[in-house]
Parts: sequence; C-alpha cells; structure tokens
Amino acid sequence: MIGTLLVLAAPGDGGAAAVVRGLTTQGGYGGVLAVTPAELARSRWSHRLNGRGEPSTRITLPTGQVLDDGTVGAVLHRLPGLPFAAGAEKGPQAKDAVYTHSERQALVASWLLSLVPRVIGPISAYGTVFGPVSPTTALVHAERCGLPVARRGGATRSGLVGRPAPGERHVPRLAWPGGPGSAVPVDVVPEAGDHDSLLVAGDRVIGLGAGDYAERCHRLATALGTRHVEIRLTRRATGTVVTAVNLCPRLDDPRHVEATASLMVAVAEQSTRRPE
Repeated sequence: MIGTLLVLAAPGDGGAAAVVRGLTTQGGYGGVLAVTPAELARSRWSHRLNGRGEPSTRITLPTGQVLDDGTVGAVLHRLPGLPFAAGAEKGPQAKDAVYTHSERQALVASWLLSLVPRVIGPISAYGTVFGPVSPTTALVHAERCGLPVARRGGATRSGLVGRPAPGERHVPRLAWPGGPGSAVPVDVVPEAGDHDSLLVAGDRVIGLGAGDYAERCHRLATALGTRHVEIRLTRRATGTVVTAVNLCPRLDDPRHVEATASLMVAVAEQSTRRPE
C-alpha cells in the first residue's frame, strides 16, 4: 500500500478540497490528509541530518497524528506561507517574532526540499508555492518557451504607449480629466475575453488547445521547476494569447481535479517502488 497523500493548502482552498474529496472517494492507499499552514505552525517538528548529510523529518500535528518521511507517499504543495502568531508582529518582541517566523518558514522549505521526488508544486527556499516567481516573471518564462503571451506593460503617461493594440486596454492608475495622452501613469492589460485553462499535470496537458500547446507548456513547467501549473488562455479575434500563468492552479475544472488526484497517486506509487 502506498503512503499518505498529503495536501498542504490554506483554509478555503476550494481546489485542494476538491482533490481531497476525489482521493477519498477513490481509496486504496494509506489515507488522505489535508494540513493547513496554521496546523504546520502549531506542530512539533524534529528535522535532523544523519552522518551522510541526509535529512529526516518527523512532524507531530496538533491532532496528535505523526508524519514522517516513511509514511508520506505524495505531497500536493499549495502553501501560501505560515501565519504569524496572533499579535506577534507588534510590540517590543516583534523582532524576535519575525526571526522565529522566518526560521519556521525555512524549516518547512527544508522539509519539502528533502521530499523533492514526492512533492507536486514548485519548491524553493521560500517554502511557499510561489517562491520567488512573480506573475510577471511567469509570463516572461511563458514567452521564452514559445507561448503567445498578451502584451503587458505601463508608462508614466498614456501618450507614451500609443493607441491600444487589438485585444488590449490602457487603464489609467488615477481618475484624471486630461484624456488620452495626459500625464497620468497607465497600465497596458489584456482585454477581457473568453477563457480556457490548460493544466500541466506530470506528463499530461489537459484542456482545450492542449494539442497545439502541449510541448511548450511542458517546457514552461520545466523552466518554472514544477510538474503542476495552469496556463490561462484568452480567445480573441486576433488569436489566442496567454494572459496568466498560475503556479497554484485553481482546480475549478473537474478534469483538472481528476488529473491532479491521479498524479498524486502515480507519484506515491513511484516513491513506494523507489528504494530509500
């Protein structure tokens, strides 16, 4: 039997909850467990290195349940970061609280990095699913991988960006009566349109347009250091463009939920076969 399928996600993460429901319905493995950032922050941790520099981790959750390296089959990593203790970021002890928080975050990162083959989602020293990759950086990677990315940008005044190109809008940052060309900062953003989403889940790409973009989507996932990423496509008269890349996929499409659950099971089965 494969190990525990662990879902790390914030409360209210509907996509994570859907994956947990799907896995629970399937059954046939060592259990499904959803853990929130607050529960990780309240847990008791033992994180050690042996003489060969190999890490081992044992986590006792607030419920008393114990997680260790040998019981975890696969991890769906959707952590936005650990919370500060209530009120700890203020007052004379704030500096110590910030230090403690950063150490806890580093502990989570080290744990996830030690489980690399079993973790689904980007892993970095930040310990969060987004790590150092901003939405704009993700789009830059998408363009470098050959995907058609919608133009974005900005200027200190609208006259510097010219007229909106087909499929884009110019949005002033301030309400100003000067009209086009006025000295108001402006953002260039994609025009609203019909959306589709492609999900990279391991070797699969799911969604409309997967056949056209699969290879480039896989290249993007590799560039971002993950095997689980969502690419948002917008259809417009001038063609289809990528308007967002989400390192924490929304998972609001049943097909994406099923693909994520299947990927977790496959990863857990592979880790069970792999000699430790």
